[in-house]
Amino acid sequence: MKLFRRAQADDDLVVRLYYASDIHGTEVLWKKFLNAPKVYKAKVLVMGGDITGKMVIPIVHETSGVWTAQLFGRKEEMETEAAVEKFMQRVRGNGMYPYRTTAEEVASISALSEEERERWFEQVMLDSFRGWLTLADGRLQDTDIRCFVMPGNDDPPSLEPVIESATRVESCDEKVVEFDGYPMLSLGYSNRTPWDSPRELDENELYQRIEQLANQIGDQTRAVWNIHVPPRDSQLDTAAELDEDFNLVLIGKQPHLIPVGSAAVRDAIETYQPLVALHGHIHESPGATRIGRTLCINPGSDYHTGRISGCIVNLRGDRVNHQFVTG
Repeated sequence: MKLFRRAQADDDLVVRLYYASDIHGTEVLWKKFLNAPKVYKAKVLVMGGDITGKMVIPIVHETSGVWTAQLFGRKEEMETEAAVEKFMQRVRGNGMYPYRTTAEEVASISALSEEERERWFEQVMLDSFRGWLTLADGRLQDTDIRCFVMPGNDDPPSLEPVIESATRVESCDEKVVEFDGYPMLSLGYSNRTPWDSPRELDENELYQRIEQLANQIGDQTRAVWNIHVPPRDSQLDTAAELDEDFNLVLIGKQPHLIPVGSAAVRDAIETYQPLVALHGHIHESPGATRIGRTLCINPGSDYHTGRISGCIVNLRGDRVNHQFVTG
């Protein structure tokens, strides 16, 4: 009995954090993320960026009364409201946004300029994300769970004000926040990528932003860094090299794998040595490594499979351990 009580007391001293990233508009993964306190007994949730999707699927109400849509190159027809709802669930489960419309509205949207269509798409995206936050507010109501969310490099700048409008979800990008005596630094920008995504910085500016935040933390021994892009040459940042036309560079018949993480992030970690650094961005490089005393983690992402790749991080004073989980 004494051994059990001591173990229980030790557990009470542990702060359990659940981290995931790069869900790219997949609603079922957002729901699984919000379910982590129930499944893993996590007290703190951190979503590390690249939250939104990249495509709208119009569901057109035809004059005949049926609804039609194109998904993965295949035409779908739906005769009942139940069929439409089931189809919309499939679309959301694949990281896209279903949009009920008419043939006239589709023609009107097609006639817009590219810039106007981008603005229209962004509003559809933001409306959907507001629904996610409403769900989170309901799930987390009457709990003591802390839930931190930041945009990543693929997310538009307009996402941040929407996060700030939530009741139970806390904005953390470019801030230092604290939970249970642990300061957390967060930055959702990446270094430059071939994709020219919305939130990228040159390495020197990336380092300056990290430095400004890190200097707000007096003692790094309990610091958590939530930085979307992983450190360069860490094995958490390995991806296939692309040529200027976005084709895979091959060595023989195999893709040429190269480090694509941030030198600035690595330099900052080496300099400040936080307790743990949480990363996403590179889906195909899950793993954990040490840079000095700092435990660096990237759970990776398989968002298109409907499974969320996450990591449980147990914080106990100036010590940390982790466990990768998939749900």
